[in-house]
Amino acid sequence: MAKSAPKFIMQSPVNKPSESCFNKVSQMMALVLACVFLSGCAVFTSAPTDAALEAARVKLMEGAITRDQSVIQPLLAPDFTWREDNAPLDEEPYDFWNRHKLWNEFGGVLKQPLVSRDGLMIAPKDAIRSGYTGPRMAWRKVGGDWRLAYFYGSLNGSH
Repeated sequence: MAKSAPKFIMQSPVNKPSESCFNKVSQMMALVLACVFLSGCAVFTSAPTDAALEAARVKLMEGAITRDQSVIQPLLAPDFTWREDNAPLDEEPYDFWNRHKLWNEFGGVLKQPLVSRDGLMIAPKDAIRSGYTGPRMAWRKVGGDWRLAYFYGSLNGSH
């Protein structure tokens, strides 16, 4: 009669966590997640901004996507600038943005978080550093409404 090989069962209480330990960890994780969500998700979001400014930004984003001047124009400050040099009298920002292919950059900067400086809301945050030469824009209040004060695109290689 052939002997069968002995069966070894590898069950060690050291390697297998107890159910009560697992339950305690699960409860602790649930408590931590509940605290995070009940705190208004402040861990994941930045400080809230002005609702009117956010509405103006969304409207301008829509105008930038469709390149609709009738949507964009009312959101520009009366002294809005799009060039750091003097623009020709017959030039509009839309012509300049078309010629230099700046529409995507315009839309991209619109999505950047804003930082406050000297009464302006500026994007991107790096634009507040001296010597920054990339694309940048700023919003300011005009008659109680938020208007885009300027947008300077980066013209590196786009002439």
